[in-house]
Amino acid sequence: MGRPSMKAERLEQILQAFYRCVARFGLEGSTLERIAEESGLQRSLVRHFAGNREDLVQQLAERVVERSNREWGEYLTHLPAQGTVEALLDSLFDDRYSDAEFVLVVESLIFAAGNNPALQQLMQAWMERFSEDIESVLRKGFPGAASEAIASVSFGLISLYFNLDSLAPLNMANRYRLPARRAASLLIQSLAQEEQS
Repeated sequence: MGRPSMKAERLEQILQAFYRCVARFGLEGSTLERIAEESGLQRSLVRHFAGNREDLVQQLAERVVERSNREWGEYLTHLPAQGTVEALLDSLFDDRYSDAEFVLVVESLIFAAGNNPALQQLMQAWMERFSEDIESVLRKGFPGAASEAIASVSFGLISLYFNLDSLAPLNMANRYRLPARRAASLLIQSLAQEEQS
């Protein structure tokens, strides 16, 4: 089996560095100089192997979405048949499954999508899949709940999830993890109440 090309190795090195920079400095603060320093490469090599800034952002977004979709899809296939909704809440709000770096990168990409139609389309598709999958889990757990209630609770869970890990730079995510989990449980209880009424 042949050795991966130098270009592929360097691109991997650059994209990993860019990911770490975006988690720390945001997309705008992730300059080519910072990426070069983080990757251990010269700035000219970053441009040579990864292209211009727009190319870098698109490659990072595609990588993040592909990884997220793959891992999320695997996770969904391993959800238990019983207690599915509770397992979902555990994975969204338990610190053992938290990935603040990932959330910060995704939030940076979403923020940047307003000025980039290709990025916007990619991130919209990613968000729609995440939302639809959560709605599907909730629908199975609460088949008698109205579609509007399922959509509202799904949005609430997603909002709590993203807001919780976005507090990581303030070192406050753990302070709010339990209240976020309780708030998520209250949202879930509203679906149970709706089914009973």
